[in-house]
Amino acid sequence: MNFLDNPSHLVMEKTMDALWQRARVQSENIANAATPGYKRKVVDFEEELQRHVSALSAADSRGDKMLAISELQPRVYEDKTTNVNVDGNNVELDQEFLEMTDTLTQYQYLQRLLSDGMARLRYAITEGRG
Repeated sequence: MNFLDNPSHLVMEKTMDALWQRARVQSENIANAATPGYKRKVVDFEEELQRHVSALSAADSRGDKMLAISELQPRVYEDKTTNVNVDGNNVELDQEFLEMTDTLTQYQYLQRLLSDGMARLRYAITEGRG
């Protein structure tokens, strides 16, 4: 059994993948801010994660939990709720930059959490000898 092959690490991996995809989509939105008719895209991961958490609590075995998590995928859709400019574009640059900053901060936090966990594991394996 792989020590890192567990539901917690898989959720972290899936979350980091979703954040990376969200940053890419936000970059596309920023790049198309002046494109007439472009509709801003949004990545929804949190709601998908919430739905899968329910499946996790119902899963009996570790394999069932891993399967439920492995099926977790972010959903990308066009934002139809924001105001559309005269040219048909609905990208607001200030909002995109704020959301991208938040996304990258979350990604860096998870990256640091994973790195710190690996450092603790390395410390335990080497019995503190570097």
